[in-house]
Amino acid sequence: MKKNEKILIFLLVILFFLVLYLILTSESVKRTTNVPEQQIKQDNSALLENDYKPKAKEVFIAYEELIKNSSFNKENIAELKNKLLDLKVPAKFKELHIQFVLALTKIENYLNQKDEQEKSASLQTVNQLKADYSWLN
Repeated sequence: MKKNEKILIFLLVILFFLVLYLILTSESVKRTTNVPEQQIKQDNSALLENDYKPKAKEVFIAYEELIKNSSFNKENIAELKNKLLDLKVPAKFKELHIQFVLALTKIENYLNQKDEQEKSASLQTVNQLKADYSWLN
């Protein structure tokens, strides 16, 4: 073998090991960078939960006051529903949010159709939400 061929083979072997090293180290870099992203997502989720709870409770209390005083009308219920729909909902409270929106929709149906079943279904849903989520009380 000529000297030039030996040098070329040596350089190719070094290049092969360099590429192999870069591939292996890039995998470890990917694994370590995902950890902070998960922590950021968890922090954002906690902040979203802390932001959602008082706002949802405020709408919930306003709804209960309207029902308690029998002073609800289409405009009041629509306003509460819009406030609720404007909130950003954490994944943890999606079911609560959906059920509460449905309860407000049932009250709207009651006001439109004067169907007592809709009103009682709404009240039952709200009572169930109070039982499931103690922070609403």
